[in-house]
Amino acid sequence: MNTPLTPRIYVACLASYNAGILHGAWIDLDGSESIEDRIADILKASPEEDAEEWAVHDQEACGQLSEYAGTDTLNAIQEAYEKTEKEGIEWEAFCEFCAHMGHNIEADTVEMFSEAYAGTWNSLIEWCENFLEETGQLEAIPESLRFYFDYAAFARDMEINDVFTIEHGGEVLIFWRH
Repeated sequence: MNTPLTPRIYVACLASYNAGILHGAWIDLDGSESIEDRIADILKASPEEDAEEWAVHDQEACGQLSEYAGTDTLNAIQEAYEKTEKEGIEWEAFCEFCAHMGHNIEADTVEMFSEAYAGTWNSLIEWCENFLEETGQLEAIPESLRFYFDYAAFARDMEINDVFTIEHGGEVLIFWRH
């Protein structure tokens, strides 16, 4: 069953469309069905004879999707969705990353996300505090001086040089620059 976070497309039969008839169906890109088979079923059920061409007339996918996206692109989205589900990656966070990076989903996009993703936090400053603790760098500062450490300045420098952030749902997604 489709949830609002599941990527899906509306595939329309172009022979029907050109004849003034709206014929098509929504296809979930969640791996539950073969995209090619579903498109073939839509064309076979067309009220127009010899229906062969189709187009994406609506989408709830990830980022921009061309009306004439091919099955390779649709399969890449489906594979990315399956991988994010398997790896416990929030689909919306993944889509925010793709939009920020300005590229379409390809075979290695999930791996790029996984390598870059540093976590979701309430703020970059909070992440920086945790980062310094977990990496042991905070221990280099004498305890009597830690109160004076400027986490906001450190966070600003990290964002300038090492990480980028995306605000999402009241939280901050943090990614390493590569």
